[in-house]
Order: sequence, then structure tokens, then C-alpha cells
Amino acid sequence: MAKNDSFDNFLKQNSAIDLSVKTATSDKVYSILSKAIFQGDLKPGQRLVESKLAKLMKVSRTPVREAIIELEQKGLVVSSPPKGVRVAPLPTKEALNEFYDISSVLRGLAVRKAIDNNNITPKDIRQLNEILSESERFLTEGSLRKIADLNIKFHSTIEQCSKSKELIIILDNLYKKSRERFSEIISKADRQKKSIEEHKMIVEAIIKKDSVLAEKLMREHIVNGKEALIQEIELRENCSTK
Repeated sequence: MAKNDSFDNFLKQNSAIDLSVKTATSDKVYSILSKAIFQGDLKPGQRLVESKLAKLMKVSRTPVREAIIELEQKGLVVSSPPKGVRVAPLPTKEALNEFYDISSVLRGLAVRKAIDNNNITPKDIRQLNEILSESERFLTEGSLRKIADLNIKFHSTIEQCSKSKELIIILDNLYKKSRERFSEIISKADRQKKSIEEHKMIVEAIIKKDSVLAEKLMREHIVNGKEALIQEIELRENCSTK
């Protein structure tokens, strides 16, 4: 694995996690590696070498090997013959279209079920509003990664309120497979600002218990995110060919 200052810095920032040989597990290593991939500290196409990762994280190779197997099963890394793996490439525009379209329907269903079944409590609404406030604060600070984390928390809060275990599992798997977190790497501040405004409208519909409107707004919100992401990908592709 080539030297990666970004990943080194990522490990230093997460040094509070106990990764001693005694306590390390494949779950902990998986959590660290997947987070580094999602945040862009491990780049698409970057080769992952068990021995070097183990040395960097100061663990034995066994939990690293087990974590890499799980990463490959989740589609976050791909086999790189003759041996080893690389971080999976960004999704194609065709894949993003499919995944976001499915996501818009399922997330719209989640918010509708949450409202129609009266599962959203005043505490949940307070949490959603707190997420909005924090998002606006981080927007002024230019902390787009933190906003991306809050975006996940926003949607997760609503999805948990649907009380539909199967729907939650499907959305979680869809999220991991579609690699939506890569949107934070190439997203722009203006899209983040619009996203927060769209979140506000969704919360207002939830407060009014208007499930039809909330579902409509949620579906539009996901589609808007997809279009912004694809537009940015096309822009980068055009720049790279010049």
C-alpha cells in the first residue's frame, strides 16, 4: 500500500479507539477501514495490503484479513489480482440512477409510515431540529463532512421511526451498496445548503402530520441529491478529458 498521509492522519484523529492486539477485533478494524473509505481517506483504486495496514493500526494481520473479507462482501473493496484488494471505484452514473431512484421510493415510504403510524414522538422531532441546527452551524464553518454525518443521522432517525425492521434493513444495505457517502467527497456547499432547506420542509410536514406531503418532499429531496451528484461527476469527467 502506497504511503497515504490522509489515512495516517485519519488514524491519528481516531487514536482514542483502542486497537491494541489484546482488544482488537475484525469489527473494530472494519469500522475504521469502512469509515476511511467512505470519507475518502482511502481513495478509490488504492491498494490495501494486510501487512501494512496491520502495522499502521498496530494490530495482528488476522483482524485485518477478516475485515477486508467483509469489506469485499459489502462491495467496498474489490479483488486485485494476482493478490490483494483495492478500494472499489466510485459508482457509475447508471448505478447511481438506479440506487437513488430506489432510495427515494423507500425513504418516502419510511417517512409516510412513521407519520401514519404515529411513531414520531416530540423527542424525535426535537432531535431532528437539533440536527438541522447543527447542520447550519457546520455549514457556516465549512465542515461538509460533519454535515454529511448529520445527514445520515437525519434520515436514520426518520427510518427508525417507521418501526419497519425489514424496511430499515433494506435501506441500510442499499446505502452501503450504493456508497452514498461518496457524495460528501464531491458535493458542494450550495447543495448542502439546499439539502438542509429540504430537510426543514420535511420536518415541517412531519410536525403537521401530513404524510402525503412528507413522502413527496422526501422523494424529491433524494432525487435532487442524485441530480446534483451526477452533475458533479459529469463535470469532473469533462475536466479530466481536456
